[in-house]
Amino acid sequence: MTRGHIHRPADVAPGTVTLCATRELPGGLQWAHLPVYRSLWADEELREGFRVRVRRTVGDSSAPVEVVEGA
Repeated sequence: MTRGHIHRPADVAPGTVTLCATRELPGGLQWAHLPVYRSLWADEELREGFRVRVRRTVGDSSAPVEVVEGA
């Protein structure tokens, strides 16, 4: 995880995981969260698509993605 960005319990809804993509910018940190139902996240074939989506939201196709299962 990138320094300065922490997760709280409210970031993870019941029955979900939250994907967190971050990007360092000169003015600070940009981040994006994508909640995903656990049943969908369990399907290996869908995971990369979710990662691509959260990276697109943060504007960096190579941004690191953290899977937050609870905070």
